Amino acid sequence: MLNPIASKLAAPSPTSTTQTGDGAEQASTEAEQRTRVLVNMLFARFKAIYTHKFASAYATTEEVKLAKREWAIALKGFQEPLLAYAVERTKERYAWPPTISEFLAVIQTAYKAYGLPEPRQAYLEACSCRHNPREKHWTHPAVYFAGSETGWHALSTEEERTTWPLFEKHYTRLVDKVINGEKLIIPKPIMIEDKSAPDVESLLKAISDKVNLDESDIAPHLYYLYKTNGTKIRAIYREKAQKALKLLGYEGDLPV
Repeated sequence: MLNPIASKLAAPSPTSTTQTGDGAEQASTEAEQRTRVLVNMLFARFKAIYTHKFASAYATTEEVKLAKREWAIALKGFQEPLLAYAVERTKERYAWPPTISEFLAVIQTAYKAYGLPEPRQAYLEACSCRHNPREKHWTHPAVYFAGSETGWHALSTEEERTTWPLFEKHYTRLVDKVINGEKLIIPKPIMIEDKSAPDVESLLKAISDKVNLDESDIAPHLYYLYKTNGTKIRAIYREKAQKALKLLGYEGDLPV
């Protein structure tokens, strides 16, 4: 329960819900339920770690209930891998169960430990480099990919109240991947010249013009062209790219 090898409970950021009506209410209810589950798991870990000290901190059932409610509010949007990391660091640092502010401070150290900027800093970095993302030396690849999934065009043209929740959702998911050991690699913008390969820059411009989006929004979908021609992985990525670009309005066939 709540350890680095535990199964993930993918709790979406509560600020990322974009549905309206019953859909929004259902998504909000599901997110709250997942947060409650994580808080219950967190309290179980604290109880096992701090034993009688935990019992003295929360003497009655009512105190535990009220405490869980406050912790759920504070931890809404955080997912299991980040909390698991924070629990391991907390038991090394504190002899008594941590306060909410102390635990949140430990969570911030998780970002630093993995070379990640905290979400707000990551968002501001993505916004500052939205016009030339492929030329930027990123603090961490997670920032680039979160910006790419949010959409560089959206970051350039839409209001913060729209783009920040989307970016936060994507970035939180990527942070979990990093903590779980996945390496994120930003694709190189220029391929080794191959006369038999398609002209990537021309293809990028053609698709960009066709769907009326910035080239930076299209480039991540052409990542498959960097895979070895004829391989299964290239075919899989090409199929994903074809579907994604079709949703953006591109009806042409991508080169094999």
